[in-house]
Order: sequence, then C-alpha cells, then structure tokens
Amino acid sequence: MIKQAELVGDWSNAAGATMHVSDDHSLTASGIDHAVPDYKCSTSVTAGQWQFWVQDGSPHSFTASASATEGESFDVAANTGETRCDLDAQVQHDDRGFNICLVLDPDQT
Repeated sequence: MIKQAELVGDWSNAAGATMHVSDDHSLTASGIDHAVPDYKCSTSVTAGQWQFWVQDGSPHSFTASASATEGESFDVAANTGETRCDLDAQVQHDDRGFNICLVLDPDQT
C-alpha cells in the first residue's frame, strides 16, 4: 500500500521511461514504450490523470476513486491528443523502496 504523498513525484526506469505524478491527480510521462512494450498510443503523455483503485463491495470488485488517498494500484487515463489511452500501475515494495509497474491490463504477468 502506498500513500498519495509517497506516490507524488518523479518516477523512471533504466530504459528511459519517465512519469511525473502530481498531488492534484495529474501526471505527465514520456517513453512509456520503454515500460509497456505493447502500448499503442503516443509514448508522451502531456495531459494525464490518475486515481487509486479501491475495493467496491466484493473482494474482487474495484473502482477508480479520485478521493482515495492510498492504494496498491492506480489507473492512468492519458489524453494523448488523438485518443484516450488507459494504463494501470501496480505498486510494489522491496528492500529498495516502492516501485511501479505500468501495464495495459492488471491481469498481465
């Protein structure tokens, strides 16, 4: 579980993907293809929004919530100009701290 204050900031990987997450639920990103090889939209996001996924009733039902302040995953809705492109981000924690894994489908391995 990551708190909003821990998520806000700059994230990147060694391959060149970068993402800036703001506390107002906006984000920008570039080089997404270096994090999600099958991403079909523009690799630069200049106007994106994010929301934590929260449990919605049953243990297997989730909804994106703009009011949630922590979560284990979050939705990224990117408006790249030509279309809306969604990604999911799974938050993990290891001995070096938090890391984020961007995926097209949260059921991906």
